[in-house]
Amino acid sequence: MENLIKINETIESIVQENDLVGELQGIEKEHGIGPSAELKKTFEEASQEDRNLKIGILGRVNAGKSSFLNALIFKGKNVLPKAATPMTAALTILEYSDKFEANIEYYTKDDIELMRQRHDICQKEIQKSYEAQLDKLKQNNKTGKSDSELQALADKFAKDQLKKDSSLYAYYEQYEQIKNSNIDINTLSENENIVCSNYEELSDKLKEYVGPSGEYTPFTKLITLKLNEEMLKDVKIIDTPGINDPIISREKRTNDFIAKCDAVFLVSPSGQFLNDSDLELLKNINTNNGIKEFHIVASQFDSLLNYPDIKGNGVLQEAIQRAKEPLLRQQKNVFEGKADNYDQKIYEQLTAFDVLYSSGVSIEIANNFGNLKDENAKHVLKLLTENYPDYFADEKVAISSLNTLSNMDEILLVLNNVRKEKDRILQNRIEDLISSKKSALNKYKIDIINLISKKIEILNKTDLAQIKEQIEKIKTIKSKVITDANLAFEDSGAEFSSSLKAKLNAQIKAIFNEVSDISEQQRGSETVTKTKTIDKGSGFLWYRDIFGGRYETKEYQVTRETLNAGSIRTAVEDSIREISNILSSVYDDNVRTWRKNILKELLSSLQNSVGDDMLDPDLIKQSVRNIIANISLPEFNYDATLPTALQKSGKLVGSECDEFRSALSNFDSELKSRVNSDINAICQTLNKAIANANIGQKLINSYEEKIEQLAKDAQDKESSLARYRSILDQLNQIEG
Repeated sequence: MENLIKINETIESIVQENDLVGELQGIEKEHGIGPSAELKKTFEEASQEDRNLKIGILGRVNAGKSSFLNALIFKGKNVLPKAATPMTAALTILEYSDKFEANIEYYTKDDIELMRQRHDICQKEIQKSYEAQLDKLKQNNKTGKSDSELQALADKFAKDQLKKDSSLYAYYEQYEQIKNSNIDINTLSENENIVCSNYEELSDKLKEYVGPSGEYTPFTKLITLKLNEEMLKDVKIIDTPGINDPIISREKRTNDFIAKCDAVFLVSPSGQFLNDSDLELLKNINTNNGIKEFHIVASQFDSLLNYPDIKGNGVLQEAIQRAKEPLLRQQKNVFEGKADNYDQKIYEQLTAFDVLYSSGVSIEIANNFGNLKDENAKHVLKLLTENYPDYFADEKVAISSLNTLSNMDEILLVLNNVRKEKDRILQNRIEDLISSKKSALNKYKIDIINLISKKIEILNKTDLAQIKEQIEKIKTIKSKVITDANLAFEDSGAEFSSSLKAKLNAQIKAIFNEVSDISEQQRGSETVTKTKTIDKGSGFLWYRDIFGGRYETKEYQVTRETLNAGSIRTAVEDSIREISNILSSVYDDNVRTWRKNILKELLSSLQNSVGDDMLDPDLIKQSVRNIIANISLPEFNYDATLPTALQKSGKLVGSECDEFRSALSNFDSELKSRVNSDINAICQTLNKAIANANIGQKLINSYEEKIEQLAKDAQDKESSLARYRSILDQLNQIEG
C-alpha cells in the first residue's frame, strides 16, 4: 500500500510540475486515478475496516439462546436474563470494552402508537369473543356458577382465542404492560447508559430492562452490552428476539444486523428440534448478504439424556450418540431435497447432517459445582448423577463429563474457523484493492509515457513553419469540423440512449415478474374449525321443555386464505436493491462502451469529412478523451425501506392477506412508475447532456490549444525535448 501511494504521489508531482493536469484529465478519469490523499484514505479505510466477527444468534423464545450465550461467552454465568415472552426478548448486541456497561435504546413514540392501534384491534376482538362466550356460558350454566365466575371464564376464553394469532396478541400483551407500568414514555430519553463494576451488578440491573417483571422491560427495544470479556475481542454478537417480531421497527433492525453477519447460529431446543418456527427463521438467511457460515445448534441437549431409551446402561458417550440419532434424522427429513428453498452454500451447510449440540446448563453446573443456587441446575445435576453414576462419581470426573455435554470446545472451534475465514476474506479484499489500483496506476503511467513519447516524435519531425501552416488550415475547416463532430456525437448519443433504455426496461421487467411469481407461490389456504351457538327453540319455551337445552354448540369448518408475508417482503426488498444495482451497472457498463465507441466514430467522421491530412488523429483522440471525461451524467440511488403495511413476516390469514396484497399492489405500481420515471429521467438527462455538449466547438478549442502548445514547444525545440525526455526518465524509473 505504501509503495502504491508513493507511486501515485510521484506521478501526481510529475504531472503538476510539468503543467500536464488539463491535458491528462481524460486519461486520469478513464483509469480512476484520484489525488494521493484520496488513495491513502481508501487504503486506510480498507485496513481499518471493522474486523469484528459478526455472529447472529437466531431462535424462538425459550429455545435456550440465553443459556447458550451465557455458556459460550460468560462461562456459564447467568449474565443474560432469560426472556419469558416474545416481547421481553429484546434485541441484544454484545461487544468488547474495558468496562462493564449497557446502552439501552427505548421504543419511540411512533413505535408505541403502533402498539396502541393494534391493541385497540385486539380489544375489539376480545370483546366480541367475550360477549359470545359469556352468552353461551349463561345459557348452559347447569352448575350454577356466579356471574363473576362466568365473566372470568369468558374473559380467559376470549384471550386464549386471541393468543392463537401470536403476532396480534404480542401487541396486546406489550401494550398492556406499557399501560400497567408506572413509566411515562415522555420522561424517557432515546438512550440510557448503565455502567457497572462487575457481572453481578450488571445482571441485577439488566433485570429492570429485560427481565419478565422489569420496570422498563415494556419499553426496551435494544440493548448493547459492552463487556470486558476476552471472548468478545474482535467479535460482535447479535442476540435476536424470536420470529415474527410484531414490533416492525425492531424486526427491521434485527434483519439489518443479521444481514451483516459473517456467521449465524440457529439455536433449536433438542426436545422440539427444527419445528416450523425454526424453518420460518431460515428463510431469510442468504450468503448474498455476506453470511459465510451457518450452523444449527441443538440446545438443551442434556434433556434428552434422561429418556430410558437414550440412557441405556449409563455409558455417557453411547448415550450422546443415541441422543444425536433422532436429531440427525429430523435434520435430514427437514432439509433433504429442498435445495430450491435455500441459498446453495447455506443448503450445503444445512444438509451436512452433523448435529452441533450444546448444553448451557452443563457449563453453569461445572463452574459452580458444589455451590449451585439455581434450582433447575440442581435438578439437572441430580438426574445426570442418577442416570450416569460412573461419570459423576466425584467433582473432577463430573466437571469433565459436564464439559463434554456442553460441547463448547467444538462450538469455539467453529467460531475460530469462521474468524480465520473472515481475516482471509478481508485480506483478499485489500489485496484485490491493491491489485486493481496497481493496474490502474500502471496503465495511467503507460498512457502518459505514450503521450510524452508522441510529443517528442511530433517535435522531432515538425518545424515551426509546418505548425503555423496547420494552424491556418484549421481555420478553413473549423466550421465543418464543429458541425460534423456535433452531428456524429448526437447521432451516436441518440442510438446509445435508445439502446440503454431498452436494456434497462428489459431487465427491470424481469425483476418485477420474478417478484410476482414469488408472491403467487407464497399464497395458500388453511381450514380451521370454529364453533357457533344455535338457538334450537326459536323463542318457544315448550321446545326446550320437551327436548332439553335450547342452545346447541356446533362445530363448522372455514377455509381461509394464507400468505407467507416474510418471503414476499424479502423478495421485494431484494428486488429494490437489484433494481438499484441494475440501473447502476447496466448504465455504467454501457456508458463505458459508448465512450470507447464515440472516440472511433468521431475520428472516423472527421477524417471522412475533412481528410486525413488536415487533422492529427492522436491530438483528436486526446481532445475527445478530455471532453467526454467532463460530460456530467446522472446518478441515482434507491432506498430499500418498505412502507409499514409491507413490513410484516410470518403467515398472514384472512383479511390480513387482503390488506397485505393491496399494499403490495399499490407499492408495486408506485415502484414501477418510479422506475419508469427514473429510466426516462436518465435518458432525458443523457440526451440533454449530449445535445448541450457542443462537442464540435470544444473539440476545435482543445485541438487548437494543443497545436498552440506544440508551436510553443517548437520555438525552443531542444529545451522542450529535454524537458519531455526528463519526464520519460522519471516515469520509467517508477517501479511497482
